[in-house]
Amino acid sequence: MSACSRHYERRGDAEWLEVEASSGPPMASPSSSRAALEAMIDRAFHMRVLKEIAHISQNYPELPLVLTERTISIPRSVPDGFAVSIHTERGRYVVRLGEWRDEYALADEVVELVEAALRGDIRIRIDIDAHGQHHVAEQRLPDGEWIKLPHYEETPGAAPMGGPTRTIFLRNGTGPA
Repeated sequence: MSACSRHYERRGDAEWLEVEASSGPPMASPSSSRAALEAMIDRAFHMRVLKEIAHISQNYPELPLVLTERTISIPRSVPDGFAVSIHTERGRYVVRLGEWRDEYALADEVVELVEAALRGDIRIRIDIDAHGQHHVAEQRLPDGEWIKLPHYEETPGAAPMGGPTRTIFLRNGTGPA
């Protein structure tokens, strides 16, 4: 098994799981066995995620990575920027860019999104009206055009807005607007 592979979630092997399983206590009942197995898989998955994300800290040594049992967070790096977090949950990645949120299955997609956000190629557009705020993540294309990224259905203010709107942009990095 290659330590450099970025496609562990697609492989069929479970060598890493056997090592974790052999070091744990015996299981008491089928339901506690299942819960313990799910917890072990979540921990192992998160450890794999840490390895995938680790190279970001090499590319951006000045950014602090805050690590917990299931979350990797990067505080905003500029006054008009946004925080980035990756939470692992049942074999999925929940990515937050400020208040915007989406879920991913592949580590490659998450790494690309986070790196683009840190470079300034992702911005958060916040439309504010009398009914609240609507958060949209936008990605800059090579021609300079900004396109809307899909989002998780429960992202704050996902309902259509009406009336006068004020727009604020949050962006990390130093690239051209």
